[in-house]
Amino acid sequence: MELSRTVELAQKLVRIESVTPDDNGCQDLIKEILKPLGFTCYTIEEKGVTNLLATHGRGSPFLLFLGHTDVVPVGDESSWDHPPFCGDIFEYDGEPYLYGRGSSDMKGGDAAMITAMCEYIRQNQNHIGTIGLLLTSNEEGDAIGGTPYVIDYMKERHMIPTYCLIGECSCDKIFGDSIKNGRRGDMNATINVHGIQGHAALEQHAKNAVFEASRFIQGMLDNPIDNGTPFFPPTSFQVSNIHAGTGADNVIPGSCTLRCNFRWNDSQTPSLIEKHVRGVAEDLNIDCDMEFREEGKPFLTKDGELIDALYNSIRAVSGVTPDLGTSGGTSDGRFVRPLGTQTVEFGPVSDLIHKVNERVSVKQLDMLHEIYLRVIYQLMIHKPITEE
Repeated sequence: MELSRTVELAQKLVRIESVTPDDNGCQDLIKEILKPLGFTCYTIEEKGVTNLLATHGRGSPFLLFLGHTDVVPVGDESSWDHPPFCGDIFEYDGEPYLYGRGSSDMKGGDAAMITAMCEYIRQNQNHIGTIGLLLTSNEEGDAIGGTPYVIDYMKERHMIPTYCLIGECSCDKIFGDSIKNGRRGDMNATINVHGIQGHAALEQHAKNAVFEASRFIQGMLDNPIDNGTPFFPPTSFQVSNIHAGTGADNVIPGSCTLRCNFRWNDSQTPSLIEKHVRGVAEDLNIDCDMEFREEGKPFLTKDGELIDALYNSIRAVSGVTPDLGTSGGTSDGRFVRPLGTQTVEFGPVSDLIHKVNERVSVKQLDMLHEIYLRVIYQLMIHKPITEE
């Protein structure tokens, strides 16, 4: 089958094994595409992380596309139907998909953003305003040396975007059904629950730390942190890892370590969440130590020209009327929105990200390119594209 420029570029990117935080040449490939069109490209490296900031034009409005070139590890390669970095096209349910780690999260979105920018500039070399692209190789990791570092670089040079459009997967069930106009904050906690170690046959002389941890978990489930807000779902509580025991079958564990994750809405702060969690443990008389670490704050764009342009473009291309939502994971948009920049996410359906046999619909990538192109036209002081 004949593939579009968007899908061909996505293939090339997927075939580069760029497990976070190693860009492994993805951004060099992209620079080779952008520089002949007159983009000014800045490679910004920090703490082993590679970032690309590329701009075309000058002045306002400034539309910034935001993405990342790193991917999560593939895990057990034998679980995959095909090599995880093959970047080939396979049919699923009669529809062609681009296959491979990062195809959905988010090299397909990167490719659609890049080809839309390039097509617009080929047609409008002397456009008004600024079109930019920011890519990092440390979005899937801790973001140190990544997008927040580049945002500081941009602030120092007064490069403040008017709009930021992120090509992360945003759709819930069908392509076009959701624009993410915000995301919840992210916080992790390490909770060490203490018991009394003992012989498994002499439980009267011991106190099982796993049982104590189970009481704490149930207490958290019975006492939700909040009920959500008009724009956000309830703050979530998840146990991501648990460790206990000596490895012997006849020893009652005296300690149990929980790794917990909280995705928090705009009614919360890290200190309020910590107070709630400690209160649950105290009410249940759980002997434990806790350590909390904030990973990112929630962000929200309620309205504005960016949402309007994206909403109209999605309807025109896909025939689907999108809702605004804030569910799902966080993104690097949390570092951009505090600039006062209208910040939203729109990309493919999110059901296959980080999974074995990750893939993305070829049709979705081509529609995504067209949607981004229309958004550029509408925001860069042009009349909306009309149907032929």
